[in-house]
Amino acid sequence: MNFIHVGFVMAGAAAMTLPLWIHLLLRQRARPMDIGSIRFLQHVVKRTQSRQRIQRWLLLALRSLAVLLLGFLFARPYFPDTPADGRTREVAILIDRSASMSAKHKDGRSAIEVARQRADQFIGTLGEQASVHIGLFDSSGVEVIPLAELKNLKSAATGTRFDEAFSWATDLLAASDRADRSLLVLSDLQRSGVRHADLSTFPADIEVRIVDPAPAITQNLAIELAVPTQVEIRPGIPISISVRVHNGGEFPVTNVSVVATISGPSKKFSAKHVLALAAGERQTIPMELLIDEPGVYQGSVSIDREDLLPWDNRRYIALQAKYPDRVLLVDGDAGRTSWENATYFVETALRLRTAVGEGPARTFEVERLVWDQGSGFPDLDGFRLIVIANVGRFTARDADRLRAFMQAGGNVLWFAGERTTDAVLDPVLQAGLIGSTKISSATDTIASVMRFDEKHPALDIFADTQYGDLRGLRVRRLMPVKSLDTDTKVLMESRRYPLILSHTTGNAHFVLVLTSADRSWSDWPQNRLFVPLVRQLAAWLTGQLDSVQPVSFEVINSAMAAPGIEQLGESVVVRNMDPAESEIARLGEQEFREAIRLPEEAILSEETEMEQQFSPAGVARSDEKWPILIWILLGVLGTELLLASRVHE
Repeated sequence: MNFIHVGFVMAGAAAMTLPLWIHLLLRQRARPMDIGSIRFLQHVVKRTQSRQRIQRWLLLALRSLAVLLLGFLFARPYFPDTPADGRTREVAILIDRSASMSAKHKDGRSAIEVARQRADQFIGTLGEQASVHIGLFDSSGVEVIPLAELKNLKSAATGTRFDEAFSWATDLLAASDRADRSLLVLSDLQRSGVRHADLSTFPADIEVRIVDPAPAITQNLAIELAVPTQVEIRPGIPISISVRVHNGGEFPVTNVSVVATISGPSKKFSAKHVLALAAGERQTIPMELLIDEPGVYQGSVSIDREDLLPWDNRRYIALQAKYPDRVLLVDGDAGRTSWENATYFVETALRLRTAVGEGPARTFEVERLVWDQGSGFPDLDGFRLIVIANVGRFTARDADRLRAFMQAGGNVLWFAGERTTDAVLDPVLQAGLIGSTKISSATDTIASVMRFDEKHPALDIFADTQYGDLRGLRVRRLMPVKSLDTDTKVLMESRRYPLILSHTTGNAHFVLVLTSADRSWSDWPQNRLFVPLVRQLAAWLTGQLDSVQPVSFEVINSAMAAPGIEQLGESVVVRNMDPAESEIARLGEQEFREAIRLPEEAILSEETEMEQQFSPAGVARSDEKWPILIWILLGVLGTELLLASRVHE
């Protein structure tokens, strides 16, 4: 038995002597009296004297017991469900350390500090022999820490994710052989974190306590996104970044100043935009920077507003400003009109300004050369890619120039055509640009794309059929492959014929498309996938799809990482927090339980057990035994009253 107010027990024990003192002080004293005959009186006195003595002692005991019970009643006794030393307890404590737990209360304590204090208080009630496991969770997973490290607890720059945390706790407690198993969750219960969390199979005999240590947030401004959208240096066209600002609060805001500051090789640039946002509104604004020098630029976008989540008022950004990649189109069959040119559809595709891969939209600086009107290649310095279509002559000197271009880091994309014969390709073969691969003369056929290299950087995007199915491309005429070099890869093929080959020499690539670039041999230019296919191949051949880019962006997914810009070799990595952490929408305990499908019988709400552990004295506990004491006290008082009426002092 435990007591909430132990002092009343001691006071009751001391007060047990009061009936004795009252009995002694108020005891009646006998006076001698002369009477005629006492023979019969002496007989009666002897018969009742011993019985009354027992009744008086019993009455004194009942009165003392009543006083002691009254002290017990004020002391509020209770019997805990588990032993005080905690030898039957196995407890898992999950503490949310995501970025939103840095929000501060009015007294200056952050939510993570309050969570640590509540965890300390809870651990103090478990007993010395209780088995306690502490897991810090966020979007990076669960980190198990010893009790000694709890005092060093800090919030991270990560997002919220509950599924892995609950999986860890479920496995841990399910494997325990102790009788009393429970889980304490200390989190701000963000809506964004409950995705993928499903506890419908959580053991119902494991008690779950849920505590929200975070302050209520009614207003928050956040920069959710800051990405470059135009990074090419062109006359009259500024570099542009796109910024998305969210007012997550319940009230509109005005005169919000958004400032972008970015520094490059030799200059610093800035831009400012003032906007107003309604409650819950998101706005995406373009911010233009007059950058005229190529290079990597680093900086941030910020808003100057104070709120409980100051970390989302700034977002870091970096970009590589560069001139467009120069592409030389070699047209071997110029028509009377532009759309009759062999390179017309390829040129149209490359001149479009559409996104390539996941970066900002990129264009190509295209220059067209009519092959039959010249005497070979012009000066190739500055070109990243040469696209050749349907040439009818190609000399050894031309092949040597092409090989020198590739050795300098350039790449080649070659389309076949009616004028391109195996004899035309022979100098290319002799120069070793396609290895030992041998091509036959063109032949008529009916062929559809059956397979393509889904892991190739230029084609992996088409592995997802929502972007289009390359298997719908058809060919009516092509140049068959006689033999294939072991180092030559087939990027695309029909059931019988290869359609696109790729041969790598050093760091340079020679891509050979065995059908025409116009509509004479295939329906490719009429298919909606022709433009993305050509642009993906050109982007890969100009390095836009390289795995290591000068600038890359990451959402922080490690508790050790912090927002900022890091130089890794020749690359720059920009790390920002998950914008979902800026959401101030929280779930109540019941909403949270329903969202994660936690069995109702497993919940031990904060209003019950947690209040018993943490509430101040004076608040009722569910396991108090004072009602039983009241009935015992009433029984004692009733017995005392009945006995007192029969005992004559």
